[in-house]
Amino acid sequence: MIENDERRMLKDRPGDRAAVIRRFVLLSILILLHASFAFGAPFSRAIDIRMLPYERSLEKLPVDLTATVGFVENGGTVFVQDDTAGTHLHFKPSRTDLRVGDHVRIQGTTTSGLYFPGVDVSQLQILGHEAPPTAEPATYDDLATGRFHYQRVIVEGLGRTVTPLDENRTLLRLAIGSRVLEVRIDAPVETAPDLVDARLRITALAAGGINDRRQLVFPYLRVTDWSDVVITKEAPKAESLPITSVVTLLQFGAADEPHHRVRIRGTVLAAFPDGRVFLRDSLPPPPPRETPQGAVPTPPQTPSIAIHLLAATPLTPGDVADITGFPTMAGFSASLADALVLTASPDAAPAAALVSLKEFQQGSHDADLVQLSSPAVLNDSFRTIDGFELRLTSNGTPLRAFLLQPSPPDIEIGASLELTGICLVESSTDKGFRSQAERASLLLRSPADIRVLSAAPFWTAGRLVIAISILAGVVLLAFIWIAAQRRQISALSSRIVQQATLDERQRIAREFHDTLEQELTGLSLRLDAATTRPLEDKARSLIETSRSLVSRIQSEARNLVTDLRDTAQLHDLLGALREIQTRMPPDGPALKLELQPVPPISGPVSHHLRMIAQEAITNALKHAQATEITLQLSTSAETLVLRIADNGRGFANSAETTGKPGHFGCMGIRERCRKINADITWQSQPGQGTVVTIRLPLDLLTP
Repeated sequence: MIENDERRMLKDRPGDRAAVIRRFVLLSILILLHASFAFGAPFSRAIDIRMLPYERSLEKLPVDLTATVGFVENGGTVFVQDDTAGTHLHFKPSRTDLRVGDHVRIQGTTTSGLYFPGVDVSQLQILGHEAPPTAEPATYDDLATGRFHYQRVIVEGLGRTVTPLDENRTLLRLAIGSRVLEVRIDAPVETAPDLVDARLRITALAAGGINDRRQLVFPYLRVTDWSDVVITKEAPKAESLPITSVVTLLQFGAADEPHHRVRIRGTVLAAFPDGRVFLRDSLPPPPPRETPQGAVPTPPQTPSIAIHLLAATPLTPGDVADITGFPTMAGFSASLADALVLTASPDAAPAAALVSLKEFQQGSHDADLVQLSSPAVLNDSFRTIDGFELRLTSNGTPLRAFLLQPSPPDIEIGASLELTGICLVESSTDKGFRSQAERASLLLRSPADIRVLSAAPFWTAGRLVIAISILAGVVLLAFIWIAAQRRQISALSSRIVQQATLDERQRIAREFHDTLEQELTGLSLRLDAATTRPLEDKARSLIETSRSLVSRIQSEARNLVTDLRDTAQLHDLLGALREIQTRMPPDGPALKLELQPVPPISGPVSHHLRMIAQEAITNALKHAQATEITLQLSTSAETLVLRIADNGRGFANSAETTGKPGHFGCMGIRERCRKINADITWQSQPGQGTVVTIRLPLDLLTP
């Protein structure tokens, strides 16, 4: 019932029925397109392959393309076009039966190509043969941007050079406006017509050099044979060309076609192995320029020109030569490119124009042979790719000169030179509508263009540096020798002082032994003899006490003599202090040792500390009437501490430590402390004993 109602409604409304049909057709198209993408419908147009993104081209998408062969590469690559664009085909193995104009059906898959995607051919069918694909007119910019890349194009221009590319191919350089385009022709140069300076129309394949970033570096054309190169205007014979003045080249209105080659005649100023030739025009100079009122007019000068020969030709300065070439603006003034020498005959050597440095820099003598009127001083020279560059200064102005030879010039830095050479304007600047030379350099023809006016002064910067270096070395060696001598003198002085000290100690020891000790021995014998006689008890006790005192004095004298003769100053302070304990009198007070390990100590410091301890203990034995003596040795973070304490009678007056007439013990202790930079203090109270403390910084202990 509902369907019948809908049919009735459609019948009643024809417009609605048409809308439904349109929707149905659109939906069907969308379904078909989706199905074609889903099932991988092959590409059938060259433009679709050409515009495929690089990543998609790697997916090996199917291709079914009908196109016409436009160019066949010997290496197996074929270029085809359809009505939309061009693309490239690759075969494995290569096909050799295809010709330009073959109408073919290509089946295969996409490949990335060097510049844009192409086709890896799996099957190719030749459908017939027809005219080559239509060639599109193209400019240099069209080729440089890749607009017609791998398509047939038509290009018009002026033939510049024709040279062999290899055994069976030719390289034609074609001038298109101000640009020069390479045309690579698959035909030998021997079969080429006269193309130089002729107007040409070329039908070719647009191609170019591609880098690894898929960028077109420079364009060129590929041509199958000479039939695709058509001469639209014959070139005039070079010998029939009129001789042209150098100053008229590239001037406004000088010629309707300024890019055609011209013929000039003049005197060769310089000729270099790289094909550069500099020629001074043989035609009379132009009339002087108009000068402001009151200004001195500039005298007319014969202009010169730089020429780049197509092939190096032996020429000598002074030769009068006829040369043809294509005028171009390669620097500050017009020059000739792709030039050929028609005739050359020897003549007198050209004279150099004497110019000031200001005139040289102004550029009016560009490409001319000049001699600088002011001398130049050589500051430096170094090797370049073509030879050597000289850095000079003339009247405070820096100047560069180039010498094209493999060996360095035999000139010392600092020499004053007279220079002759070709003036080359290196850079220019615009001021308003006028272009003015900014910097010029000198191109020397040979070492003969350099004349030494005065040799370099002996004291050059380099020699001064060498002399100062040698002097500094001598002074340094002198300081080292003086330091070594001082060390030797210091060591010798130390040995002399040590030997003198040793001799004096031994002399004192001998004196003690030969006088005091002998006298004490005699006194001891007399006291021994006296005790054998009958005496009263009081007298006997006095004699025995005196005998004991003499024995103790005799023991101390022997210890003193032993210390004086002890030439080896031991580093072992602990051992030296323990030795004091062995020398204590048997009937005297007890000596208690409290010794801690200490860092290594130099011999002199160890000796003085031992003698200080010995003297302090001796004082306690003689004067303190102590029953117990304590010897302590300890260290803190930064100090060594030696302490001698007794429980004797003590004293109240600090003057007791400054020394009394006939008493030198405390004085000697102070002197030894000063000698080793130690601090000493006495702490004592009557009846409470005495403490002697010596403090010595640890950094003074090392040997």
